[in-house]
Amino acid sequence: MRFITTLILFIGFISQAQNKLSFKLIDSETKAPIAFANVIFNDNDRNGTISDIDGIFNVPQEVETIFISYIGYKKERLQLAELDSNIIPLQAELSTLDEVVITNTQNPAHRIIKNAIANKALNNPENLNSFTYQSYDKIIIDSGKDAVKKDSLNDLETFLESSFFFITETVAKRKYLKPRFDEDSIIATKSSGFKSPNFALLANNLQPFSFYEDYISLFEVDYLNPISKGSTKKYKFSLREEYLKGKDTIFAISFEPNANRNFEGLEGLIYINSNNYAVQSVDAKTSNSGKIEVAIQQKYAFVNNSHWFPEQLNFVITVGDRLEAIKYVGKSYLSQIELNAPLKKKQFAVLPLGIDQDAVKKDDDFWKAFRRDSLNMKEARTYVVIDSLGEAFKFDKILSYSESLAKGRLPLPYVDLDLLKIFQYNKYEGLRLGAGFYTNDDVLEHISIGAFAGYGFKDHTWKYGGEVLIDIPSKKDISVNLKYESNLKEVGRSYFEQNQSLFDSRSIIADHMDQIKALSISTKMKLLRNIDWSVGFSTSEIKPLYNYQFRSNSGPIVNYKNSEVHFSLNYFVNEKLTTVFNQLSRLESDDPIFNLTYARGIKGVFGSELSYNKFLFTMDDSFRIKGLGKTTYRFDMGYLDTSVPYGQLFTGEGSFDSKFRYVFQNYFQTVRPYEFLSDRYVHLFTNHNLGMLLNNKGSFTPEIVIHNNLGIGHLEKPENHEAIDFTIKNELFLESGLELRNLIKLNYLDIGYLGIGAGGFYRYGFYSLPETKDNLVFKFAMGFTFK
Repeated sequence: MRFITTLILFIGFISQAQNKLSFKLIDSETKAPIAFANVIFNDNDRNGTISDIDGIFNVPQEVETIFISYIGYKKERLQLAELDSNIIPLQAELSTLDEVVITNTQNPAHRIIKNAIANKALNNPENLNSFTYQSYDKIIIDSGKDAVKKDSLNDLETFLESSFFFITETVAKRKYLKPRFDEDSIIATKSSGFKSPNFALLANNLQPFSFYEDYISLFEVDYLNPISKGSTKKYKFSLREEYLKGKDTIFAISFEPNANRNFEGLEGLIYINSNNYAVQSVDAKTSNSGKIEVAIQQKYAFVNNSHWFPEQLNFVITVGDRLEAIKYVGKSYLSQIELNAPLKKKQFAVLPLGIDQDAVKKDDDFWKAFRRDSLNMKEARTYVVIDSLGEAFKFDKILSYSESLAKGRLPLPYVDLDLLKIFQYNKYEGLRLGAGFYTNDDVLEHISIGAFAGYGFKDHTWKYGGEVLIDIPSKKDISVNLKYESNLKEVGRSYFEQNQSLFDSRSIIADHMDQIKALSISTKMKLLRNIDWSVGFSTSEIKPLYNYQFRSNSGPIVNYKNSEVHFSLNYFVNEKLTTVFNQLSRLESDDPIFNLTYARGIKGVFGSELSYNKFLFTMDDSFRIKGLGKTTYRFDMGYLDTSVPYGQLFTGEGSFDSKFRYVFQNYFQTVRPYEFLSDRYVHLFTNHNLGMLLNNKGSFTPEIVIHNNLGIGHLEKPENHEAIDFTIKNELFLESGLELRNLIKLNYLDIGYLGIGAGGFYRYGFYSLPETKDNLVFKFAMGFTFK
């Protein structure tokens, strides 16, 4: 075996002898590649190279000696003529970060870091007017049991010992036009065990594209970038080495968060090039990672001698901190980079992610041309092993099941069971048990026919309905819904708002209900990039299930009919979409989201008794204040131009229930659900997360959140609403609160924590209650965190 390996390496040497020799640096113990090591040719400090993310570097033919140095490893001076392998192991040596001694002289690393910060806008690739590139991406899922003995492995892991759990490869093209036009097109994809192209993944979408934002977002946690303004007061920096490369100097700087910090930080090495003080490479990992540890590596090239641009992006995600840990390893190689490409807006599709029809049909010659290196034995075996398992256990069928589960449905032969219809709860119905079934692709593709029924054990009434769902294949994600139902609707909500949310925890405390028998048709589509819209029509028979009477010009009304046309427009600033289990999903973002809704009541249509114009507008946004935390707010307003029955007005903005004390976001915490009634209002809900109160290295890491909410409203002709209690908030309503999140953290499947917290809220001003104790409300809160 040794002879064969030597022969293969020798042939590799001969094939490159007329050009360059290629070598790979690895850790002598772990065999892991060593990225960003400094390599000097022929003892000339200004002549050399740096190993890439895979530990690979090239040496010109005329070079006789190389000198290799990397922080934490023993230096090596090697004669090329004496090497019998292109794999060079380096031995680790004990190394501690240099302590920064506070003297009258500035820490030299600080000068370099400050220069890098000053040049961030210049070097950030996403500040270019436009660019295009082609990428080859590879993602591997493997066991994290690096130190586990073989005899502890179970049978499946023993079977997979010589292969990974999963491997996928993708070739894609990306084009970007400032400020918000961004499109990925998948040319080819290949996944072990799957034939469907819907499993295509882009490795460079699982980490930041560049290392220039003030906060690096990884798994919904924002980590302070070591090259952000003021970072020299929050991070410990040490200048470890300086490399001369031609006219430029490369500064290798280690960084780690200061002790007793109260922010999420990274640690590792960053290499700054004196050419524009740009990031040339970075090797970083999350500090005090919790249940998910993320390591990222990025390497930049000076493209066309004009701008630094990423050329390699790697990540390693380790999930779990016990023997059951799983590793996700991603590698992305960028090529055919074109800066300031001549792009126009009309060249971008409405949906920014597309998959070529023949993406899964590429042959071996195609993949060999795009791979940075040929598959190693373990990677190749993964395709063989997992493909055979995929055939035997029908992985593609399981994937189609995942698509249904993402919609809240359990796939069965010919039909899907609607899991959301099995169990529901609100204060009016109590427990509602039921079922819903929808035909799937086994019957008709793109068309689903369904029905549901449920029984409330408190109101002793059946609810039921049926609908037809149509997905129209197009580049605008068009769907049509035709529905009939005999159901309940909470007062203060429009019919279409009632049907757009899969789960709304606030509905648990709903107890003012209208019984409706409604027929509706609606359609949704992506009108333009960043803009979704929906249009619908409904006609309903409405019966209030509470003591109420509406006084109209024609006399008192209890039950009534209403026909309504509904139009809604959503605008997502810097919207980023991805496909998960063949479902188009929107990535979480702090950028603003705007919603404008208009509804028109049409009197006389199908016996409708109401005529009105209703407008609703919301804006959701978040922003960070460096060093002071993150503010999230919702601006909410509504307007009705005429007097209408109670169920069509604006109410339900309160969330205080004496038996269910839970913090509901974007609701008033000290207001009873239906305390106020309005036909026009303005609300502002804000919360500011100050971050961790204490050192974030321990298990007790609560976050402090300050709430401030306010609102004002009006109601024309309050005398029209009889036999029901309400208050009109003509004056400004005010409340503030203090919430402590994650006071208790419970391990959840070893991937994160269920956080339990508590908060106190106080109402004051014009609508404060006579008794001080009645103005103070205590609530609990729950959430999920990876930390």
